[in-house]
Amino acid sequence: MAHKTEIGKDILEMLMFSLYPEAETIYREYLQNATDAIREACDAGVLDSMDDGHISIRINQSKHSVVIQDNGIGISADSAESTFKDIAKTPKRKKDYLAGYYGIGRLVGAGYCRQLIFETSAKGESVESKITFDVDKIREILEDDENDMGAAEVIDAATVFAQAPANEEDHYFRVLLNDILVEYPELLDEAYIRDYLKQIAPIDYLAEFKNSLIKPSISENGDEYLPLYNEMNRVKVSLNDYVDIRKPYGLRIDGTDDQIYELRFFTINSDKHETLAWGWYAITEFSTQIPDKDPNNNNLVLTRGMRLRIHNIQIGNQNFFDGTGYFKQARSNKYFNGEIHIIHPRIKPTTDRSDLAPTAEALEFKEKIREFFNYEMQDVYQTANKVKKQLERYEAATGIISSTYSSPSGIPGPSASSELAKRISDAQKEQEKASEEIRKQFDAPRAKKIGVKAMLGVYQQKMEQIREDAEAHILEEPTVPYGSGRTDWPMPKPTVTEEMEAMTDKYGSEGVGMLKKVFNLIDRHTPTRSKEVVSSIKSAVLNDLKNE
Repeated sequence: MAHKTEIGKDILEMLMFSLYPEAETIYREYLQNATDAIREACDAGVLDSMDDGHISIRINQSKHSVVIQDNGIGISADSAESTFKDIAKTPKRKKDYLAGYYGIGRLVGAGYCRQLIFETSAKGESVESKITFDVDKIREILEDDENDMGAAEVIDAATVFAQAPANEEDHYFRVLLNDILVEYPELLDEAYIRDYLKQIAPIDYLAEFKNSLIKPSISENGDEYLPLYNEMNRVKVSLNDYVDIRKPYGLRIDGTDDQIYELRFFTINSDKHETLAWGWYAITEFSTQIPDKDPNNNNLVLTRGMRLRIHNIQIGNQNFFDGTGYFKQARSNKYFNGEIHIIHPRIKPTTDRSDLAPTAEALEFKEKIREFFNYEMQDVYQTANKVKKQLERYEAATGIISSTYSSPSGIPGPSASSELAKRISDAQKEQEKASEEIRKQFDAPRAKKIGVKAMLGVYQQKMEQIREDAEAHILEEPTVPYGSGRTDWPMPKPTVTEEMEAMTDKYGSEGVGMLKKVFNLIDRHTPTRSKEVVSSIKSAVLNDLKNE
């Protein structure tokens, strides 16, 4: 007689109590299941779009409980019990657009509570299906070496399935984790979980980030990336009274305060010309490495490094691309702020979503992303470091020249003017040397790479601003050092600040102060590409105010 295969109870030890090394990852698992349910609701016409999807998380510290609910497709009454109880049996494998793959993630919450409950209802059915897992009983059976029950028998013995009346218009799936174990206080820490969700959840970006950076940057690429961006999963996620959690990317880099001038979009393609992934990274001054904590407030920096995502759910953590496995230098990833979205259907995460399953496509993706990192991105921040040092040198020399010719102290005597002339001459030489070193970076072959070119554009504008600021501080009738022979120093136009201050008599210090605040706010949030237009608008506003 042929042997009948059995699945021992110990597999439940792995699925319920050993699958994830970090407790908070259960939120990622349930968010993924909820997102899939919302996607299926859209396909079935139950929801109009993903924008109508909502995942609600309620943490109750006093009751040591967590409730996670979605308004997705739900589970029909006739298949609910088998869906709840069956292990590694899921139709998702046939649907590449869904994030779930293995049919085992629903049980992971059991490892962190004493009672796990699932409740669900499908639209058009007036039935709610509910199953309760007695986790204490499951633990007791697994710890009993004399008990030789199989995995299915354990689940049948430790669960209660029931059905009750429900509103047939409702459609939902609800997870209840009751009596969270005291060993896992982080699961009930609302602030900690909110920060975690901001990083890993399939949510949208902040409006200012979308409107000021994503949309303009996509438009500059001829809308090539617009379909990829639009197809990215985005659902509304709320946590207690925090009703719409968003990714924490802003207009400046947390931890360094570097301004983001634009986004560099890119694709990663296979040798077969298939698109494996797309992504973006922020173009900044790359002034320094992004720290783990913001030195200004000691808060964790939630956007450091390139982040890997599938179906807009993060794979691994912020350190995924750290070390020398992807960049040649271990520190490289800490200079960047961006995301990589895998879209090829044969690139899937490992069971615990800490890495990619080793398919041929996944291995090729890893090789191609290494090539991209080391071909372009490493040159971006290394070139930025070189230019930054020379620009600081240039700015210091320019400051010496500017301060000298803006001094109201009068024409110095021959001895003093000789020293002054030498000081200016030395500063001019230093300025010229720094300019030459900067010019070399602009002329280098790597300057033609898209990201490097964009970054150099940032520093070019900074250099021009240093020149403008220096000229603006030179007196209209500059003091000419004795014997210098210079009588052609530039006669600058009044600065915007000077023009505003000139209107104090007309509008009062309070009115001028308010105008300064408005202009400063505009400058802070204006992308580099728009500064010339905004400058013209501010000039027009000042002219109108002067002529009123």
